[in-house]
Amino acid sequence: MDTQYRLLLLGALAAPLLLVSCSDDDDDNSSAPPATVNSVLADLGLNTLALAVEAADLDDELSGPNDVTLFAPSDAAFAALPPGVLDDLLLPQNQQALIDILLYHAVAGEVTSQDALALTSATSLGGPELLVDVLDDELLVNEGRVTDSDNLVSNGVVHVIDRVLMPPQSLLDTLTSRGLDTLSTAVTAANLDGTLSGAGPFTLFAPTDEAFAALGQPTLDFLLDPLNQAALAEILTYHAVAGDEVASSLLLTELVETLQGQNVLVGLDGNSITVNGNTVSTLNIPCTNGVLHVLDAVLEVPEPIATVAADAGFNTLVAALDAAGLTATFADAGAGPFTVFAPTDAAFAALPAGVLDQLLDPVNQAVLIQVLQYHVASGELTANGVVAAEPTGIVTLEGSTLPVVADETGVTVDGVNVSATNTLAANGIVHTIDAVLVPAGALAALQ
Repeated sequence: MDTQYRLLLLGALAAPLLLVSCSDDDDDNSSAPPATVNSVLADLGLNTLALAVEAADLDDELSGPNDVTLFAPSDAAFAALPPGVLDDLLLPQNQQALIDILLYHAVAGEVTSQDALALTSATSLGGPELLVDVLDDELLVNEGRVTDSDNLVSNGVVHVIDRVLMPPQSLLDTLTSRGLDTLSTAVTAANLDGTLSGAGPFTLFAPTDEAFAALGQPTLDFLLDPLNQAALAEILTYHAVAGDEVASSLLLTELVETLQGQNVLVGLDGNSITVNGNTVSTLNIPCTNGVLHVLDAVLEVPEPIATVAADAGFNTLVAALDAAGLTATFADAGAGPFTVFAPTDAAFAALPAGVLDQLLDPVNQAVLIQVLQYHVASGELTANGVVAAEPTGIVTLEGSTLPVVADETGVTVDGVNVSATNTLAANGIVHTIDAVLVPAGALAALQ
């Protein structure tokens, strides 16, 4: 990976320097020259960046009359580069590559953190765009988090970030430079390399090599076998979305349609973005034809609701669907989509004595269908969507409305606790509940 990373660094293109402004402030010590972007680096403990600026011969530009906003990597950010990369960059023969990288951290003008809240991107002094995003009250520039903002100086402002940013490449080249070698191999095996090198834009959820290794070698060998190219392509296109979506826009959309055709569910766990419950370890990596987010797992393409229920151990629900003649509907990936509130086996067992047997008796099929449809709504309501329905309730396929209550203790539908949420299916979404929902008058109709 070190060699690939160096190639990325050395391949960056130079661009003209543009600079920006900050109002002059009187210094309490009139004998001392006013601080500039360059001179304040050491005061902020940015010693490696100061050394790099000197090696790139950018001292004058960062001390000049034109104002600059600098997103300044911390010493720890530089130390996190692969071994040898920083030493290579500081060599005289690699000065241009260093200049290109440093200019990619700067934009023209004084852009305070408050100003940045209104931005989605900014043109760097090196030319390529920087992504600007806000996630859980944190300001992000590409994958870097701003850890110390608004250090105002006479010719601009300095924001400290926790990553060294690299000028963008194509999605396919980014896989190589970021060490996502298994995914790169898989993309080629699935004949998708031309797509990911094309115009796009695409958003790619990129599993790490470790994520692919966790599948096990037999599974990986199966997927990379040319005979299974279609299966591999289906999995990989489930990791890709049309458009260049940063983390905050994905989180706002929540259910995001993939190139494969089914949705992924984007959520927030603490301050980490998740996709189908799996953590995004690095987000908002800009590419020339999209955005890449590094994922710690390989996503599974969802199965239909009937299969999801069987795999999750909802054995009584599966039996009830079969008895009601509804299995085909919920086994059809093209049906729906549906939101299902799925009672556990224990929930069915807790029904009054004899009621379950009556429900499963063919003579009571119409009542069983009524009961099951009382657990289903049209469309896909995520856990957030269920909570948002509290004022109106949720209209079921049976025709009645389920009341929703959300408070600090949790969420209930029709008085029943929702114990687990957001299991995606090919034709909808499943939430687990702790009791069977019974529409008014249904049990009285049993024979």
